[in-house]
Amino acid sequence: MTTLIEDDVIEQLDAQTDLLAFMAKANEILLLGIRRFLPSLFVNNDEEIVEYAVKPLLAQSGPLDDITVALRLIFALGKMEKWLYADITHFSQFYHYLQEQKEIPGFADDITWDFISNVNSITRNATLFNALESMKFADFAAWSEVRFTGMVKTAMTLAITAILKELDP
Repeated sequence: MTTLIEDDVIEQLDAQTDLLAFMAKANEILLLGIRRFLPSLFVNNDEEIVEYAVKPLLAQSGPLDDITVALRLIFALGKMEKWLYADITHFSQFYHYLQEQKEIPGFADDITWDFISNVNSITRNATLFNALESMKFADFAAWSEVRFTGMVKTAMTLAITAILKELDP
């Protein structure tokens, strides 16, 4: 299983230049985090159980290789808090929404603001969210939009790293 190191996650997300690429990478990273977390749910991680039951469930194209199915299982077993379930679901749904768009919105667009305004791991960080909010509704000059875009990308990156910390088995 791939190890998720916070610095690597931040670098991978920072390397994405547009919102769709960012969300694709975020979704990939979240799925890796979920796949890393899932084995901890099963009986004592007995070698035989892991080898013959757990690995096939987690294999690519296995039933738990889908982020939605895996999330529902974890949540149904009571191993994930509701806010965390909501955040991961929100990231996944926003990614799928962006995939269907002919024109991809940017980090500073209203639809992205609506998205981040509903991500608990962003809104719970009052300092970060208040800074974003005051910048979002301030008078924009060209340089302000660039700064706001950077702040949004940073906030989303911090949300992903916070979610991954919660998924630490």
